[in-house]
Amino acid sequence: MLVDINLLPEKERERSTLLIAALVVLGAAILFWAILFVLSLSLSKETGRVESQIASLHASQEAVRQNMQPSTDVSDREKLASTVEWAEAYRFDTLPLLRELIALLPERGFFVSFEFTAPHESKVVVQFDDKSDAAYYLTRMKSSTIVSVATMESLVAERLDEERDLQTLPRFEATYHIEYVDERSFVVEVDDPIETEGQEDDFDE
Repeated sequence: MLVDINLLPEKERERSTLLIAALVVLGAAILFWAILFVLSLSLSKETGRVESQIASLHASQEAVRQNMQPSTDVSDREKLASTVEWAEAYRFDTLPLLRELIALLPERGFFVSFEFTAPHESKVVVQFDDKSDAAYYLTRMKSSTIVSVATMESLVAERLDEERDLQTLPRFEATYHIEYVDERSFVVEVDDPIETEGQEDDFDE
């Protein structure tokens, strides 16, 4: 038969149990406060980031709002409207001109460039296989009902293909100054004169 003999005093066992319980409670409290501190730090960073985004958004909205504000200067709006009306009135109908000039081209004539130098004048560069075609085209333009004046400013022969050493026939580029019949019946006057720049279109056939 075994006999249970307790050699430890009863008070010391109670103290050990209380100490362990206190350490457990203290460890849980430290862990809780550590988690709370980490969450608070993360929330503070997120709050700062959101506030920065809100400030940037407000600045962008203010800039857009200022750009969208209509001009309160009535004279500026009237001047702009007059300028637009003036430009519309001075715009020459280009499509009929191009159709007519293309129809007058010889079979081996090709547009290189077309540029308006004035409201009813243009500079045209055309490429031909033969220099006689350049003179022929000038004669046909002068007989056109839409052309008032046509002159040939230059006639230049292109270089041969020296890289391939081919004895190909030279091609010629003729530059014409053309003035068109202006049938526009009115011009809108504006306070300040507006300088018109040439409109350039390239055409490849």
